[in-house]
Amino acid sequence: MRTMEIVFATKYDAFRDRLSLSVKWVLSAKRFLNAQRCCIAVFFFANIFSPALASSADGRAFDEALRLGQLGHYGESARMLREIQRKHPNDAYVLTELGNAYLNNYNDLAGGTDKAEKCLRRALEIDPELGKAWVRLAECYDAKGDFESGIKFATKGLTVKKPDYEGYHERAGALSNLKRDKEALKDIDMFLKLNPKPERKYWVQRATIMENLKQYDSAIAEYRRLLKLKYEDQVVYREVACLRAMGKQEEAIKSLNGLVAHNKQDDTGYLNRARAYESMGRHKEAIADFTKAFELQPSKIALKERAAAYEKMGRKDLADKDRKEIESF
Repeated sequence: MRTMEIVFATKYDAFRDRLSLSVKWVLSAKRFLNAQRCCIAVFFFANIFSPALASSADGRAFDEALRLGQLGHYGESARMLREIQRKHPNDAYVLTELGNAYLNNYNDLAGGTDKAEKCLRRALEIDPELGKAWVRLAECYDAKGDFESGIKFATKGLTVKKPDYEGYHERAGALSNLKRDKEALKDIDMFLKLNPKPERKYWVQRATIMENLKQYDSAIAEYRRLLKLKYEDQVVYREVACLRAMGKQEEAIKSLNGLVAHNKQDDTGYLNRARAYESMGRHKEAIADFTKAFELQPSKIALKERAAAYEKMGRKDLADKDRKEIESF
């Protein structure tokens, strides 16, 4: 953080208070972190909240821009950050947050990544030791599918003088996409250890990596823990994928029964349950679910798979009817 005698009423005070809270978080984490990692964690948390602006008014605007981004309003966040950046063109922190807003603005998918990269590279020209900018640059390249570069930049973000611990989960994602899941698991574990209150999505990421490693029992245990905390269809589908990979079709159907009961309009739930039935040779139940899935959301997939089930039952007439209907889509 740049230290100046001017009172940065919002940013400096917020940083001081948040850093104090971060220290408390890290101290409470001593049961699973050694002293060295605690020091690293304090440094990482400090790095998150360290921008300093030239006036308290701009500091308040910066806070509001970050708040809007956290709520998902990245377009408005970017607009505010652009105004701040015009006044402070050489503030690497503002440029980094502006890059982040561009990167996450789904209303500008076509140009957002390029705008983000331009901001982040400028931030790194100003402060090449700013880990957060390196990690956001890694995110840009991961979004393009260039995972090797993503790994390189995330690693840089972890090894500069002002590292950003989010580099661990960003690098984990890139490694997993390259099927380097053993390394990815180590990274996501480190991220979760250093983060006192990780978001749910990072636990899902960890379970998915374990699933990729065919550690199905561990992945299922994690998915079920998450489902107890909050029910989500997508987590159920991941649990079901693990169960089916283990050949536990009955358990998979039981989980899908709960999903369908929870959301009777979910065509994907019926489609997945139909496939589980079909894998067990229970063609009648499968056909009923394929039919329900098609009624809720007409699709070639439902018709194609129902046709295959009809054919296995010896009903070539009905199979041909479905295949003819596919041609009319």
